[in-house]
Amino acid sequence: MYSIKKSKKILLSFLLLTVSFSSQGEGKYINFEYGQLVFTAHNFAIEVEVASTKMQRTMGLMFRKYLAPNKGMLFVFDEEVIQWIWMKNTFIPLDIIYISEQWKIVSILKDLKSCDKDPCSMYSSNKKAKYMLEINAGIVDEKGIAVAEKINFSRF
Repeated sequence: MYSIKKSKKILLSFLLLTVSFSSQGEGKYINFEYGQLVFTAHNFAIEVEVASTKMQRTMGLMFRKYLAPNKGMLFVFDEEVIQWIWMKNTFIPLDIIYISEQWKIVSILKDLKSCDKDPCSMYSSNKKAKYMLEINAGIVDEKGIAVAEKINFSRF
């Protein structure tokens, strides 16, 4: 009898701990920071949600059906390496801009479409990147954004 009560207490403690960690993780996803990226060569700014936690980066813009003009998501990675992404359940066609630690554009991917079924294609930066910007497809061509351009970033 004693061991069953003890087992139930341990199980209950484990479940409460799991729920606590899960809710903390969700909070990190829901509470994006915001900032602004300015493409100085084009006098053009984009307001961004900043995805800096693993959970935020994993979810990204998945399951969203709309991204307002001049809005985007900036992914902040832990280190500057070749970065990989996929478009699993990302319903908005996107242009992807990879950015170095020095805030210089190192790679651009245009008009990536959603992947609804596995296996999904993987896309990578051509060079090492610390940041990745997701914006509506077509903006790169519309504004004439190019590799080697410098970007300024500030948080709100």
